[in-house]
Amino acid sequence: MNKIIEILNSNFFVALVGFLAIYIYFKQKGDKKREAARLILQEIRYAEQQIGNSERGLRGYSLTSKLLPTNNWSNNIHLFLRNLEQSEIDLISKFYSKAEYIDILIGKISDFKNLPKNPPKILPKTKPVPAASKQELVIVGFDLMQDTQSILRETSINIQFIYNTPAGEKLKKIVNKQWYRFGL
Repeated sequence: MNKIIEILNSNFFVALVGFLAIYIYFKQKGDKKREAARLILQEIRYAEQQIGNSERGLRGYSLTSKLLPTNNWSNNIHLFLRNLEQSEIDLISKFYSKAEYIDILIGKISDFKNLPKNPPKILPKTKPVPAASKQELVIVGFDLMQDTQSILRETSINIQFIYNTPAGEKLKKIVNKQWYRFGL
């Protein structure tokens, strides 16, 4: 009889340890998903705020800060495949892609503005040119970054904000899901 009680007690202990291990696994998985959703929402909100502050690129962007300093979406997209529709995943991916492109354009403008104003001139050694064949050089002033500025404004105007869309709402639900509930 004691032997049977020992077996039952040991199996109960093994079952309890197994249950706790499974519970901890799913809880950690849910916590990771909630934290990723929280970071993604923060990135989206911040980028949208920066785009809005620039009046969709019309006022210009701060050259000292990026719209997306980090990209948690590309690292954690796999966590949300079951929660989001394909169109919602595409919408978020498109937002991140355009925001990253805006960051690249801002970087190019910043690099251009940081070039020396009067770069040193290195004149190649040439043969003297006869006076009759000398031509006048006419320097026309134009903005070398005009195309970049134009693309920046166009991209800023066409980026779709997503924080308050159904995709953003689903991410908010994931963030606010109770820790003790499974099925994230």
